[in-house]
Amino acid sequence: DYEVPPLPESLEYRDYTTLGDIEKKMHLKIFLKYKDALTKHKRFKQKNMDLHSLRCSAVLKLNQAKKFRDFEEIFFPYNVDFRGRAYPVPPHLSIVGSDLCRALLMFAHPKALGVNGLYWLKVHLANLAGADKMSFDGRAQFADDNMDSIRAAVNEPFGENKWWTKFDDPFQGLATCHEIVQAIDSGDPANYMSSLPVHMDGSCNGLQHYAALGRDRGGGKAVNLCVADKPQDVYIGVMHEVVRRVAQDADQMIPFDENKSDLTAGEKDLLKTIKSARLVNGLIDRGVVKRTVMTSVYGVTFIGAKNQIKEKIDEKLEEKGYDIDENEPEIHQACGYLASLSLEVMGQQFKGARQTMNWLTECASMIAGQGQPVSFISPIGVPVVQPYRQRRPFTVVTLLQNITLTNDSDKMPLHRQRQVSAFPPNYVHSLDSSHMILTAIEMQKRGLHFSAVHDSYWTHPCDIEEMNTVLRESFIELYNRPLLEELKTMWEMRYPSISFPDIPPQGDLDLNDVRSAPYFFQ
Repeated sequence: DYEVPPLPESLEYRDYTTLGDIEKKMHLKIFLKYKDALTKHKRFKQKNMDLHSLRCSAVLKLNQAKKFRDFEEIFFPYNVDFRGRAYPVPPHLSIVGSDLCRALLMFAHPKALGVNGLYWLKVHLANLAGADKMSFDGRAQFADDNMDSIRAAVNEPFGENKWWTKFDDPFQGLATCHEIVQAIDSGDPANYMSSLPVHMDGSCNGLQHYAALGRDRGGGKAVNLCVADKPQDVYIGVMHEVVRRVAQDADQMIPFDENKSDLTAGEKDLLKTIKSARLVNGLIDRGVVKRTVMTSVYGVTFIGAKNQIKEKIDEKLEEKGYDIDENEPEIHQACGYLASLSLEVMGQQFKGARQTMNWLTECASMIAGQGQPVSFISPIGVPVVQPYRQRRPFTVVTLLQNITLTNDSDKMPLHRQRQVSAFPPNYVHSLDSSHMILTAIEMQKRGLHFSAVHDSYWTHPCDIEEMNTVLRESFIELYNRPLLEELKTMWEMRYPSISFPDIPPQGDLDLNDVRSAPYFFQ
């Protein structure tokens, strides 16, 4: 646990109206010092509470795994949410859980690796290690080049060589190391019976759906819908532009005295920009912008983007020896600057996605403006009605305590803002769930094992190539339908008094390219 700074002594109450200017300034400094010490105490206390929560969660997961480990097979009941997305019901141990959960779960029925199964296990290991920016052959070679470390992870996981602990997903990586070593040491890898699921994940899947909706060739190329020799990395493209702009701002000279007392609003904004840029200049890498890019198509807010970026910037500043608590205001400001910049770059680089998102938002605003919840039928026939309504809390007073209850029934007034802002991401979620269900149905028809976490599709190593074919055909089948036209027609029938805007013009992306795009899912 972290060492928690002591709780500062409470300040005595002072009537500021009786104090002179000098005393007011002195007491203001004392108050600010007290406030900073109190904030620091609370922050470290919260960190320890978070660590305790993580330990409890890990114990619950391990206990569940121990109870089920002697069963030949276990089944997970699923729930479908209002958008059509499927989730396992168990709260602790399931495939949508943490890295530890996923590492503990295997298919009940093993299958021989076959000709290419070991190859895909090696690719899978490279993906888990974060070495997923190279070709599939390069990833397999990565595993071969690190075979000594793989064996060390199996034989002495907590020995001197803790290579696997640095993975993006260390426990899944460790499980894969065991599977690779056992397959090789069997003497006949092709006939080794493997139960370990291998994953194929969409490349910034939300943007893939937007690119397919608008037939956006530029956006589609950036997210691997087109043929390419190596995987395209949308996060790197955004990162380079953000890095360029930050460096440009950081190099600016401050053309005025920053200590003068009568700074104009424009001068204050420029000063904030330059100082923020100088603080984060040199700290921005792919990981800093990744979550913001990934969630931008799901309607991430400015505050959400700022918090995502701040997590990474805090880590990097701590590594450089900064006192995060002492510099909290400056870091907070710099992360807000970086969030604004990242969202701006995203909007400029993915204009097709932005046009489609704006059209969906405008239509949702018109529907919510009539006091109606936004609703539609998903491509696989799931009726979707957005549930967002205003909640009215009320307090029940008892002899022991006051209890606040919330009325969130369907009879409450609409929450118009949430109806509008949540619709584009909810619509895209309905599309990715449709793609997953179509893939699952076809996999079942072919007698293949399949599991999925939204845009991460799992099967046996020997069946990866067939699953890759199935998921591509399912995607093309889904988007060969005029989905936006169907949506507009549906709305025009349901809301005849609304004149909906025209659908944005489509680009020239050929969906058939997806069949030959090797890194569409990877």
